[in-house]
Amino acid sequence: MAIYSYFYEKKNFVTIILLVMFSMLCLFYWYISIFCIFLLLFYKKYDYGEFITINMFTAGLLAWFFYNLFLLNIPYIFYIALFAVISICFLAIFGIFEKRLKQFLLLSNIIQILFVVLDLSVTKMFGEYGVLSTIQIFNYTFAGLTFFLTIGLFARDKKLLADLEGSYFASRWNDIFATISCLSLAGLPAFNMFVSEWFLFTHAFLINPIITVLGIFAALLLFIMYYKVVYVLLVGEGKAKKIPKEMTILNGILALICLLLGFLPQLQETILSMIV
Repeated sequence: MAIYSYFYEKKNFVTIILLVMFSMLCLFYWYISIFCIFLLLFYKKYDYGEFITINMFTAGLLAWFFYNLFLLNIPYIFYIALFAVISICFLAIFGIFEKRLKQFLLLSNIIQILFVVLDLSVTKMFGEYGVLSTIQIFNYTFAGLTFFLTIGLFARDKKLLADLEGSYFASRWNDIFATISCLSLAGLPAFNMFVSEWFLFTHAFLINPIITVLGIFAALLLFIMYYKVVYVLLVGEGKAKKIPKEMTILNGILALICLLLGFLPQLQETILSMIV
């Protein structure tokens, strides 16, 4: 985010650093401050760099909050899981018809946070905290950041998704990286987020098949939601846009990680088994 801010929003560089520092402080006082940073999500006057930073750090901090919460003996876990997966379905439907860019990105982020809640609910019912409890936020860190950064290169001074038409001709490589991130967030095989959903749905099926059935339906809706972005980026005409090589390289590395973790799911399991 510092790299993006340096090239596109230098005046916000200090603001982004302060946001990061505040977010890190939230780790030590998460039980109080987590709600403050969550409310920041809905402030409408952010520049894009600030918007991305708040979204990504909120997702990470809420994942930490829910992880600590689910370590406690909270009741009605099955109903929490059911509420999470049904909410994902409804939000995905809203996302399919959402035309405003920032609202679409915000819906995307909230959906991924709900996936974390669903993962932790299934983990709690399964009775074993391991890879499943952290794999969703681990993969979203790479896929989500790639998505936000690549869209950010095309979305400057634009408010609607339709305004992104012709982005492929503006920067073909970054459009390819954006497509990889969209297909990953949609949960397609060979991408890293598919591994998260595979772990989730196979474990959920052993507990109650209804969660898996609704989860697969949610995945189909998410495919439509994110493919809409892929389609918009590819259609229309656009002019070549000068994008710093550093940003293209950064996005390429993140996209490559999404592919690598998708093709080598055992690599994810090894990394997370060492951490958890």
